Amino acid sequence: MSAFEDFVLLAPREVPLGGPRGMTVHRTLPARATSLIGAWCFVDHFGPDDVSTGGGMQVARHPHTGLATVSWLFDGAITHRDSLGSHALVRPGDVDMMVAGSGITHSEFSALDTTILHGIQLWYALPDRTRYGVQRFEVSTPPVIGNDDARARVGLGSFRGELEDGTVLEDRSATETDTPLSMVQLDLRAGSTLRIALDPGHEYGLLVDRGAAQLTAVGPTADAEAGSAARPAVDAASSDEGPLTGDRSARAAERELLVLPDGATVLEIRAEEGEDLRAMLLGGEPLGEDILMWWNFVGRSHEEIVEFRARYQAEIGAEGTLAEAPIHPEARSRGGLSADAEQFGPFAPHTPAALPAPALPNGRLRSRGRVGIPKD
Repeated sequence: MSAFEDFVLLAPREVPLGGPRGMTVHRTLPARATSLIGAWCFVDHFGPDDVSTGGGMQVARHPHTGLATVSWLFDGAITHRDSLGSHALVRPGDVDMMVAGSGITHSEFSALDTTILHGIQLWYALPDRTRYGVQRFEVSTPPVIGNDDARARVGLGSFRGELEDGTVLEDRSATETDTPLSMVQLDLRAGSTLRIALDPGHEYGLLVDRGAAQLTAVGPTADAEAGSAARPAVDAASSDEGPLTGDRSARAAERELLVLPDGATVLEIRAEEGEDLRAMLLGGEPLGEDILMWWNFVGRSHEEIVEFRARYQAEIGAEGTLAEAPIHPEARSRGGLSADAEQFGPFAPHTPAALPAPALPNGRLRSRGRVGIPKD
């Protein structure tokens, strides 16, 4: 896996979601520079979108394998329905997590009373040991911590930060993930500075929703040489490893995702003057595995993806028959599925028709790892 010695900017690209009246999302991950931040493999940032003119979120039933979806809203609400029988209203401040395992389908629509929809949707790749595990869906609502200068809401993982006046913000999410991950919403008043403890063995990225920030990543060697009197302590984990042996600085603006240098022990964020800053800090233990991502599937081989697609198409009646599209052997053996099972599960009747899968590309799908350039 490649290491980053400096900040890496992932610029957003516009992607239409949900058809001509659907909304436009700004996708930063996967990118050519990298496909992974920890196990995070997909980041869509959307809104603020006026649902009355743009159509909002209208994503009918579609499949997933080998990943977990996470939704986080700033404004509006989404109705979630899945093949487990879950039917939930996701609101701002909620962590909406669905683990696909060997196969699941779900739909997402803007709630009827939503006028402005604004938030992010993310996927994390399930490690090989759990990617054919049990499907699940859960919603949790973490508390807001902090004061008028800085607030945090810890959606996943743990967090510890310190303001210039010594105020400490600290919390840990009770939501469990298949691999160590973190996701924290940060709100800083313009001109405020927050120093955040990082695990030097994890990978991190910062997505800016509004405002702009000056970032400084502190490496373990530079931090130790400067001494505790030079900077406020945040109890960062110590490490003598990693490529970062000095401070690195960068600027993050609206809708940009900055990947932090590997091995950093502290991240200092200063909200620029003007608009208050809102950002999402994403992190996690390196996945350490190459993955294949195509459409809504995450797998490990071209053949897996081909068979996932064929089975889904047969189950929704779009293409082929169930006899012609058997469940992939690993999905059967590791997922405990019988030959006549519905890999992508039953779905509630009287709901919009399922989305058919697009055609596969002519060539073989290629795996992607920490650095997103496909392998030969």
